[in-house]
Amino acid sequence: MFQETEPVLNKILLVISFLFCSMWGAAQSEQSEFLEAKRLYNTGNYSSAKASFSALSQSATFGKYAQFYYALSAYKQGDVKQAQDSWKQLRAQNANWEQNEEVLFWLVLSHYESGDYRQAIKFSAAYTEETVNAEQQEILMKEYLSGLPVGQLDTLVRENPENKLLASFLLKKLNTESYQNRDFVRINELIDKWSFDSSEFDSFDLPLIRKDTYNIAVVLPFLFESMNNTALISQNKLVMDMYQGMMLAAEDLAAIDRPVNLFPYDTKRKKDETISLLNTPGFAQNDLIIGPLYPDPNEAINVYSKENQINTLNPISSNADVIGDNPFSFLLKPSYGTLALKTAELAIEENQENPYAMIFYEESDRDSLYAAIYKDKIEQAGFEVVLYQAINKDNAKTLLESLSATYYNYLTKEEADSISLIPGRFVRSRRIRSDEMVRMRKDTSFVLPISMDADGEYQITYYEEPFYMAPDSIGHILAATRSNLFSNNMISVIESRRDSIKLYGYGDWLDFTMLSFNQVDRLGVALNSPEYMDLNGFDYQDLKERIIRRFKTNPSINHYRGYEAVWFAGRMMHRHGVYFQRGIRTGIIVEGKVFEGYKYGVANDNQVVPVVRFRNAKLEVVNRDLYEDREE
Repeated sequence: MFQETEPVLNKILLVISFLFCSMWGAAQSEQSEFLEAKRLYNTGNYSSAKASFSALSQSATFGKYAQFYYALSAYKQGDVKQAQDSWKQLRAQNANWEQNEEVLFWLVLSHYESGDYRQAIKFSAAYTEETVNAEQQEILMKEYLSGLPVGQLDTLVRENPENKLLASFLLKKLNTESYQNRDFVRINELIDKWSFDSSEFDSFDLPLIRKDTYNIAVVLPFLFESMNNTALISQNKLVMDMYQGMMLAAEDLAAIDRPVNLFPYDTKRKKDETISLLNTPGFAQNDLIIGPLYPDPNEAINVYSKENQINTLNPISSNADVIGDNPFSFLLKPSYGTLALKTAELAIEENQENPYAMIFYEESDRDSLYAAIYKDKIEQAGFEVVLYQAINKDNAKTLLESLSATYYNYLTKEEADSISLIPGRFVRSRRIRSDEMVRMRKDTSFVLPISMDADGEYQITYYEEPFYMAPDSIGHILAATRSNLFSNNMISVIESRRDSIKLYGYGDWLDFTMLSFNQVDRLGVALNSPEYMDLNGFDYQDLKERIIRRFKTNPSINHYRGYEAVWFAGRMMHRHGVYFQRGIRTGIIVEGKVFEGYKYGVANDNQVVPVVRFRNAKLEVVNRDLYEDREE
């Protein structure tokens, strides 16, 4: 039984004792009966006590108290419904009774203990209103509700949308889910509604640790024997390009008095090798781990990171599996799920007037997950997905042709003249063929409207060729595909329709050799591009020239990835300490050097997803207005 119940009973006993002292003329027999019933109750003889209290229920002096204890005796016997019904009746028949507070308390407690949380919350609100004290309600809610499963808590929150305490329980529970299963849409809804400080809901209470210089372990598959001359190491260009970018970032941080030390460790792409280097002297002195790149080493790093509470930052992956259940693991890039959500946000904003969509996706884990998250997001916003279809080499041709399939609509001369005046409608004409004349004579169901040409010499028919899928009937299409062929065919089909359908795809398409940038420009195709860089910007040009001068090589995307990882991490640690998540949980965007920026909030993957379009042959970010305030 809940620990607060005894003080409540004591309060009732005090009231009863006062009643005994102050009432004169009360029947001595009723008093004796009540005291005997109380003795039976106190000794645990609830059946006899209940019978005795029942006999006193009509007493003018003891009736209400007897009914209260009658219900309490029934409750002690396990007859919860009888107890609750009796308390409800007592409350309804004695609205002004001074002990209604205690009646309400037992209604609250009994419903909590029996698992009827809906009624418990209802009576709890009434109890708080009557006592003008929310403390008891908060104690009981924490005792019985904070540990409920996510699904059950979410249902209660939706049924009680103005209960902030209940919402805080749900938010905390959501944040304990594994990263792959965490419902960030729901988390952000709760934070936005109640203005919760998301840092208060982290699984760990992290200390503030500041240093003059921070140590960064760069754990990558270098596959090298010596780091004396990185310019001569060419067998692993991806990793070496990344490390060269990191070194430049470390130099730039030192120049603004935010120094970091880089310590390279070679995983050799092996889990055992990674475990060995984690046990090397001095590794524990690192404040951050950047890397690794492959699953087996990542498994070892995640275990070490979680056990030793050291942050890791992956500069290249968008796979949430890299994070796993490790709250200290972060992605520099957005995860595939985040890419889908942020692209969907733009599509929702741009297609309010036509909320019908089609979704095509390749049958890979990445693309099917992307499509599913996108579908769920736009449907929550009231959109209708009229076609949700996997696309592969066997069905691609048929599916894409269905978007541009047409039929013949034959017209009389009068109909043709009228339709020709309508903008966007195109009427054609052709001569009637001899086989068609023969068929019309033999088959009365086959009829073509016959007209004469302008010279009155030949029989012709007028017709238009509309699409089976009516123009502008679909607002937008998502194509979750990394296929050069599928994406290009999709673009060509949409252009052939000459209507207002918008197309959303991957930024990967910008690397396709077959892609027609003129078509992409004309159609306004929107592409999420998490690593978008302004190629004409000063910072990009400056860093590009420095890489060329320093390393005698043309910069690759991995130079910029490495640079951004150290540049971001170094600034965040100098600003917020070793556990930089203490600061990034605010959800404010941090400016990148050449990439768009970084924003995390409650997430462990970057929430900044630039979506780009060509405008007059120039690539531009079109969803910046969806970003929040920036922090330089």
